[in-house]
Order: sequence, then structure tokens, then C-alpha cells
Amino acid sequence: MRKWTLALLLVATAACSPPASPPDNRPVGLWRGEINHFGKTLPFNFEIRASGDDLAVDYLNGPERLPVETVSWTEAGELLLDFPSYSSGLAAQVDGDNMQGQIRLQRRSKLHQLDFVARRGPAHRFFAEPTDEYQDFSGRWQVEIYVPAFDFRQPAVALFEQAGAAVSGTVMTEVGDYRFLAGEARGDTLYLSAFDGGGTQRWQATMDADGSLRGEFDSVTYQAAQWTATRNADYRLRDPQTLTALKPGYDSIDFTFPNLEGQPVSLSDERFAGQVVLVVLGGSWCPTCHDEAEFMGPFYAARAEQGLEVVYLMFEYSDQLDEVADQLRAYRDRYDIRHPILFAGDAAREGRNSLLPMLNNIMAFPTTIFVDRRGKVRRIHTAFPGPATGQEHLDYTREFAAFVDLLLGESA
Repeated sequence: MRKWTLALLLVATAACSPPASPPDNRPVGLWRGEINHFGKTLPFNFEIRASGDDLAVDYLNGPERLPVETVSWTEAGELLLDFPSYSSGLAAQVDGDNMQGQIRLQRRSKLHQLDFVARRGPAHRFFAEPTDEYQDFSGRWQVEIYVPAFDFRQPAVALFEQAGAAVSGTVMTEVGDYRFLAGEARGDTLYLSAFDGGGTQRWQATMDADGSLRGEFDSVTYQAAQWTATRNADYRLRDPQTLTALKPGYDSIDFTFPNLEGQPVSLSDERFAGQVVLVVLGGSWCPTCHDEAEFMGPFYAARAEQGLEVVYLMFEYSDQLDEVADQLRAYRDRYDIRHPILFAGDAAREGRNSLLPMLNNIMAFPTTIFVDRRGKVRRIHTAFPGPATGQEHLDYTREFAAFVDLLLGESA
């Protein structure tokens, strides 16, 4: 009798006790990946974090922690990291501390699919073993980039910071900066890379005996390029307020383009009358346009009641709104954009200038046109120095705010 009583007690206890939780096999932790980048290895780092029952992922490039827009994880070990605002993403199969898969990057009509592998735990960028033998690559550098595929040369400024062997910084051109780069110095060679969900970069250069740099630059956009650099603390690119201008005879602009619902919007509409209007020419495919949008959201919110309006004219990889509308909505949602977003047309160089014929040349995205309360264009600024440019970014955004506030203080 006692045996049966004990048995029943054990059964009852087991029935009332919660089942043991299975071990959490989510791939939480620091990961180091390697992309097969046109025959070369491009390293990148990312962190996967638990966020309640979900996962959150940040791509790590120097000081930047960039949150992935959408993260999907299944118990079968399938991981999807997507950026709908770029129409790009990463798909991988996770097996314990290892994963492998493909990165998807859209460039106009071509979809690039790059294989990668990653391992949980390592935190280094290029080399697992540290070294105390390295050159100093810090400072401001005068750079020339040559892209054989397009046969063009591009002046640039490299801004590098170095702590021990670790190097971070960016390369800034007249049409925008290359965002956050991270890597290290080893001997007389500099290694830098970036992967931020929207693009890839791999920079390498060797320091010559005279202190100059000579190396290679690879990206999905340009694939193989070369670059040279010399230290020059005084070097500056051309004034960004002189690169795009109104044609002779014009002192204002006007346009009519559809919004994301297909309804026409004109600068001559009543909502813009008597307001200071920032007309920003951009594209959801453009990395520095993303940086500009992140800045513009709170800037606009802080001044909307003072009479500021902002209009985005988006130049995309298509001349059909229905082909890009989902990506533009994702771009709008990512940055909580409250001002109008209009579809201007195709970003292709050969046709974009005809869409705003009063401008002499649309050189870069973003380009910001400052319109005062009387409807007159007061300034046109090419490109946007993003946060990776450090002091350049701080100086520009301060000057930007001061000029907009000056315009807001004027009467119509």
C-alpha cells in the first residue's frame, strides 16, 4: 500500500511540475564573419542580443553600432537579417558557434549574392594575434581613388584615428563619405573594412618609404579600384556650395512629383507658401542619404512649428514608382519621416538633370536646396558629411542649423 501511495505521489508531483525548459539555442553573442568578396576575404563583426523572446542584431564598424531593421530566427537555426530600406539582407544557417550563408545586395538591375561564414566568439577584425609592430596611419590624408571599370579618378580626404594597432575612420569625397571603416595596422600595411547591411568595403594600403600610401579598394559598387594618399592636414575638397547651382535666369525652383500614394505634390502648393523649405534630393539606395535622414527627422520636428518644411525628392534605381514604393516606405518608416517623400524618377546620371531643368548639374545625393519664405533659393549644398567624418559632421550640422534658423527669422 505504501508503495502505491508513493508511486501516485510521484506521478502527481510530476504532473504538477513544469517541464524542464530546453536549452536556449539562440545564437546570442559576438560574431566575426568573413565575406567571399570577389576572391578576397572581407571581415566584419556583429553582435546578436536577446530582446525578450526575440533577437536584436547590431553590425559593428569602429564606433558605430548599427541596428538591423528586421531580424528573424527559427528553432531550426535559420537566421535572416534584413534591411528593407536598402532591399538587402543576410540569410544564414546557424550550427552552434558557426554559421554560413549569403549576403544579398541590390545594385540597380544587378543582385549581388556573396557567400560568407561566421564564428561566435572572436572579436578581432583582421588578425587574431595582436602585434606591436605597426606604422602610424592616423591623421588627415589627401587621397585619389581610381576606378578602372568606370575610368574615373575621384579626389578624397581620408580621416583616420589610431589606438595601438586599431584604426578607424572614413574616406570623404565630394559626393559623400564612405561611412564607418574599421581595421588595423600591421607592419607597414593598413587593413580596413566595412559591412553595414547596405554595402561592403575593403581597403588595403602599404606605406612607402616616403610615408605615402598606395593600395586597393574593393566594394560591391565599384568592385576593384586603387587609391593613393599623402598626409596633408590642410587639404580640402571643393566648396560643396559651388558644385550645383541654378542656371542663369533662375532664382527659384518648382516641381510636381507624386508622393508614395501616387498623388501629385508641387512646391507651389499652399502648404509651402510663406515657409522655409528644404528640398532634399536623395535616394533610398544611398548610404549618406540614410545618415542625412537620421539627422533630418529630429531637426524638422524641432522647427516645424516655426515654419520649416522639408520635401524629399527621391531618385531611385527605376523610373516606375510601383517598383520602388515598398523600399521607399521602408525608408520612411526606418527614420520616422513625417514630411513629404516624393518620387522624382530614375537616379541614372544621363537622365536625372532633365527632371529639375533649372539646375546646372545634380552631382550627388543628397543635395539640399534651401528655399526662403519668399520662394527664393538661397543656397545649394552638395552631399552630407555623415557622423563617420567626426568634426566635419559636427561643424556642418551646426552651420546648417544656424543658416536655417536665420531663414526662419526672416519675414515672407
